[in-house]
Parts: sequence; C-alpha cells; structure tokens
Amino acid sequence: MNYFILKIANYMKQNIGYYLLVVLILVSGIVLGSFSVGLLSDAQKQELLNYVELFFSNVRNVNIDSSVVFYTSVLNNLKTALVISLAGLFVISFPLIPAVIFFRGYILGFTVGFLASEFGIKGCIFAAFSILPQNIIIIPVILSIGVTGICFAAAVIKNRKRMDKREYLNMTASYVLLNLGFCLFLILAGLIEGYISPVFIKLFSTYI
Repeated sequence: MNYFILKIANYMKQNIGYYLLVVLILVSGIVLGSFSVGLLSDAQKQELLNYVELFFSNVRNVNIDSSVVFYTSVLNNLKTALVISLAGLFVISFPLIPAVIFFRGYILGFTVGFLASEFGIKGCIFAAFSILPQNIIIIPVILSIGVTGICFAAAVIKNRKRMDKREYLNMTASYVLLNLGFCLFLILAGLIEGYISPVFIKLFSTYI
C-alpha cells in the first residue's frame, strides 16, 4: 500500500503542470458556481430554499439508509471517472475532460454558495461537515483521473507517427490500471458519505 501511495505521489510530482491546469479549471467552476447564486431570481431562490428546508425537515424524521447512500455515492463518482477516462482514451474527445471538471466545480460552488447565502455561518458549517469530508478525497481523485486522461491523449497525439501497436497497448494498459487505482479511493469517499456525513447532516439540520 505504501508503495502504491509513493507511486501516486511521484506521478503527481511529475505532472505538476497538468495538475495546476485542472485545479485552475476546477476553481474557475467553483467561483462561477458561487457567483451564479447571486444571479438567481427571488422566485428561483425561494423555490430552492423550500426544497432545502423540506430536505432538512424530512432528514430529521427519517432514518438514512447508509448503505444506499454509500452505493449511490460510489456509483455516481465512478460514472464521472468513467466518462473522464473514456474521454482521454478516445483522444479526440479529451476536451470533454476539462468540461466535466469545470461542471463538477460549478455544482460544488453553487451548492456551498447557496447554503452560505441563505443560512450564513450555519450554512457554511453545515457545508463543511456534510459536503467537505468526502470531497477531500473525491476532488483529488477526479482531478488525478483528469490529468491521466490529458497526459494519455497528449502522448498519443505527440507520438502517433512513431508509436507501434505494442507500445500503444502497453500505454493503454498502464492508463487503465492507474485510473483503477485512483478509483479505489472513491470507495473510501463513499464510506465517508454514507456512514459519516449523514451523522453531521442529521445533527446540524436541527440548527438550520
């Protein structure tokens, strides 16, 4: 396990430029998402607020099935990982990678921005304990898979004239295995989202 973590750390160090690029894309999405909250009409804000308050009301009175939340979280994040991986694998579709990362950041920024805007410091605390824990793992994994996709596509484009079939297959196998390794961390994120975050959601929902 330590060897695997060391390999990932070295990989991130070698591709620091690509990581800075995808982080910039993610941050741009988060910033735009948070600003988008201010563009909502009063009617739209009220509709969303009603939905959130209904959620808080229901979550206080029902038992959250942690196993369902866990499987849903893992499945949704694996779908995102698969889309990014396939976008890099098919090369021509690799511009989809920054689009997915930007959208992921936009949703995160909008969600946190709305909670902060409507509930103030309570909303920030709620977001910190219910959204942040799993995303500490999910975001680096999604960014890393995005980097592998961009690196793979760039390598194929750069070496397309002199790369033989065997080299391509070896590179593809390494690409798939590396992404599978990253995806293992999504299981841990799912455990946090399924079994830890709901505890904080139920706890803080009574104060919002």
